[in-house]
Amino acid sequence: MRVIIFGGSGSFGTAMTKKLLEKSTCDIVIFSRNEKLQFEHRERIGKSERVRYIIGDIRDYDRVYEALEGIDYVLLASAMKHIDKCESNPNECRKTNIDGCINVINASIERNVKKLVFLSTDKATNPSTIYGCSKLFVEMYCKCVDNKNTEIIRTRYGNVFGSNGSVAWIFEKLSKEGKKLTVTNPDMTRFFMSISEAVDLVWKALREGVHGDLWVYNNKSCIIKEVADMFSKDQEIIGTRCVEKTDEALLTVNELRHSELLEDKYYRVNDSIENDYGYINPFTSDNAERLSKEELENMVNEWRKSL
Repeated sequence: MRVIIFGGSGSFGTAMTKKLLEKSTCDIVIFSRNEKLQFEHRERIGKSERVRYIIGDIRDYDRVYEALEGIDYVLLASAMKHIDKCESNPNECRKTNIDGCINVINASIERNVKKLVFLSTDKATNPSTIYGCSKLFVEMYCKCVDNKNTEIIRTRYGNVFGSNGSVAWIFEKLSKEGKKLTVTNPDMTRFFMSISEAVDLVWKALREGVHGDLWVYNNKSCIIKEVADMFSKDQEIIGTRCVEKTDEALLTVNELRHSELLEDKYYRVNDSIENDYGYINPFTSDNAERLSKEELENMVNEWRKSL
């Protein structure tokens, strides 16, 4: 069995590789365009005959198709993720987050890959940004693309604490430099999860998901000030940017009406599911269960230990 992780040299790819090495006997291919991150990935997991690396860009269909030879399972994590960069470079965002991901999906279908798992974000739920719109487009493409042989599953989750571009890196840097932490809106709520929880979600979807599924972690949330307080009490309020929401949503009302909650941890959404819970509100960071101070501390400590 062979698994390829597109965009696999980052924080998620590193953690997912460790999980696959531990829980399976599969061979793993890491596909990304950043040779420095690939070097760091190898340093973190150690040398393994089961892991090999391919330099390439998902914008290049031929390179993607070539990389998929003999692959059974695909994890699609490639993306431009920084909201500001996507807003100021919308065409570049489109080329990677839409065109590039469609290249991977179409090439996977052509190669008769058994299963593809696409990693999405809460920013795709009623999106207000270029980034969120690009992820929602690919979510819908996964669901609607003409396909008979490849099972395509979507996953969606909130902020992965300490992932590349996470606010944790900004707060940690400012704190170490003795500077004030810049906070847009202290009362803003966000979903947060550890990298291990993100990996567990994708692992669950990979093993148990079926075509058309959307898997969502039953995320807890907190206000941004509580996260900032984990690093420093010296904070400066700079104001909310126009594209930012006060709260984020992981599931719409319609999606909740077509969902089931498994193990009290994972929402599985599929058009074939009907429930009678009578949902009237979406699943948002405002109405979700809140992270305790101890849970936040554990999340910060887990991240720091992984550095």
